[in-house]
Amino acid sequence: MNRYRIGAVVAAVVAAGVLPGIAIVASNASAATVAAPAVQPVPSTCSDLKPIRLAADHWMSGHSSSTPNTWFTALFIKGDIETFRMTGDSKKYATAWANHNGWKLPTNAPNYDGPEASQEYIDLYELDPAHPANDIANTVSYLKKQTSRVQGGKVSDFSYVDAVRLGGMSAFARLGVPMKQPSWLAAMAKMFAYTESHIYDKKNSLWWRDSRWKGTTQHWSRGNGWIVIALTDTVAALPAGDANRAHYISLLNAMFAKLKANQQAGGYWTADVDHPKAFPAPESSGTSFFTYAIARGIQLGYVDKATYLPVIRSSWNWLRTNALHTNGVVGYVQGPSSHPSQHQPISPNATTNYGVGAFLMAGVEASKLVTPGCA
Repeated sequence: MNRYRIGAVVAAVVAAGVLPGIAIVASNASAATVAAPAVQPVPSTCSDLKPIRLAADHWMSGHSSSTPNTWFTALFIKGDIETFRMTGDSKKYATAWANHNGWKLPTNAPNYDGPEASQEYIDLYELDPAHPANDIANTVSYLKKQTSRVQGGKVSDFSYVDAVRLGGMSAFARLGVPMKQPSWLAAMAKMFAYTESHIYDKKNSLWWRDSRWKGTTQHWSRGNGWIVIALTDTVAALPAGDANRAHYISLLNAMFAKLKANQQAGGYWTADVDHPKAFPAPESSGTSFFTYAIARGIQLGYVDKATYLPVIRSSWNWLRTNALHTNGVVGYVQGPSSHPSQHQPISPNATTNYGVGAFLMAGVEASKLVTPGCA
């Protein structure tokens, strides 16, 4: 199994002066006790290998890996990496993308749309012992800078739902835990607490995209998808005794109950979770994110399998038989948006790199639960 080597190798980098000022405590023990997700290729009898490979290969065959480090591409890379964990085929495309971008975050992305790439860099860094520690130097610099902002009183940076994921919430946990950086975890918790206090609709257990929709019953599907994948990956990185972990799990379970109630008969969710008749077309990116998060929660033991396995079975069936076309196109993806009414009606052929990545993330996690031979 691959292991986090982050604590030990970053200690060496600090000593070399690449990442000055980072205190590493018990780095060797940390590196030995925090496991990275293993690459465990599933048997060839897994029938879901075909649709997952079809979607990944179709996108890569038509798009060079020499693409920007924006969230659009980074989310596809996330899906590609999860596919690699499942199939063991190759991570050449994802590694070439990281190398093309110098393992750096965007410098001109609006708001907090840029740091998504940090999470994919961490994935690749964990998986390949050949990568030098400097490959996460830019990510570490971002975490330090953001922590300093929070310590200076600026806690409102994650003021819209996209930013919770795209701003790299899970990166704070995935590096902060093995590198023994409690200040990073504290900064993450404070930023998320601000977001929750301002745009979480506690009555409906869903999130408004930003303050413009506060007080309404409009809850954008992909916006809530950003929240569930951010929390899911963060919970997976936090130790059981973390002060905020149980709260994050309670938020996820409340959301999942609401999502279960609003899942359409075909297995998908629409762009407006609460008002499917307003925009009745299926929306695959939100559906994929919900599928990924619920399936991973079941596997991590905090989501009830008996209650939610039917939800996953239905949503993954829709994704692989309806959203995925026979030529490998993943359709029904709402374009870049901030609310349900944009890019409507959503076409069966509407596709994007992040939509394909979300499909791959969902397929890898769902297939472990619902498809014989895929665990």
